[in-house]
Amino acid sequence: MKRSGVAISTIFCVIFFYAQAAFSWGWAVHTYIDEQFYTKWQIRNANLSYGGLTPDIFNYQFNAQALYMQDQTHNDFMKVWEAARSKPGKALAFGFVSHNEVWGVDSTAHRSGITFGQLGTIPGHPEAGGYVVAKAYILKGILEQIPEFNALQLPEPVALQVAHELVEYGVDILMKQIDPMIGAKITAAALPPNPNFPLLLETAYAEEFAAHFGISYVDVLKFFTSSERQFDQLMVLYGQVLMQDDATAVLLISQQLAELASTFLAANGITLPPGTDITPILQYGIMQSIDICKDDFSQEVFATSNFVYQQLDAHGVTN
Repeated sequence: MKRSGVAISTIFCVIFFYAQAAFSWGWAVHTYIDEQFYTKWQIRNANLSYGGLTPDIFNYQFNAQALYMQDQTHNDFMKVWEAARSKPGKALAFGFVSHNEVWGVDSTAHRSGITFGQLGTIPGHPEAGGYVVAKAYILKGILEQIPEFNALQLPEPVALQVAHELVEYGVDILMKQIDPMIGAKITAAALPPNPNFPLLLETAYAEEFAAHFGISYVDVLKFFTSSERQFDQLMVLYGQVLMQDDATAVLLISQQLAELASTFLAANGITLPPGTDITPILQYGIMQSIDICKDDFSQEVFATSNFVYQQLDAHGVTN
């Protein structure tokens, strides 16, 4: 395998296998919606785009500290807005807050959709809601008709997680129909490193984080810095994947996930027989997610954009 292939393989391992607490829209959706909030100032817009991605900087880790920060960045997000003082900081914070899962972009993915997947409308799951969640239940039902998928004997939560992640990939690929440059924009958002974001993150979260885990302030900053650095690399590579044609992107994602699936499944007590190749299952799942989302994903994305704009204004978050 070429060196670039190894890097992308590692990237998709962390996206798919260790982001179990991060049900949300994909990064292409966030990037597109944040672009709708652009102003006439290009530098502010660049900060806004990057800020809209950054609540996910801890998603690729699977430990108590990362899970704590995932919750903080998605649910206690106004700390970042309150910490921002400079114009670049405010633009970053605007994008950051837009991402949230209380009333931000992520809220329509897995709390209650606007055009599809409203809370209480998912058959058999009255407690669930969200566009991506609703589509994941549909996809799981499709996958369960495949003998090869059933042979994996995945517990219900694991099967739903697999379906959920595949829906996110499918929608991100569909986003290229709306904006063929979306992959390049994701990559550009992470290049070069943003000098303003580390201070914003530190001001908002570092002190309480240190107290919560009983660690030094310096160790907190190291954790934040290394997390952001890895996330930037992740965004660069993920954007490059979305720059490929649809078939290549789907195949690349499926192949890399299949190579590392044993890590995720083993964490859930599942061991694949030697020589098992689940690439066709993953490829089929992404293609099916594209099919079940293609007719209505754009309506939900546009409705989410309008909803979040209204919510930002209502909560005093202005750009």
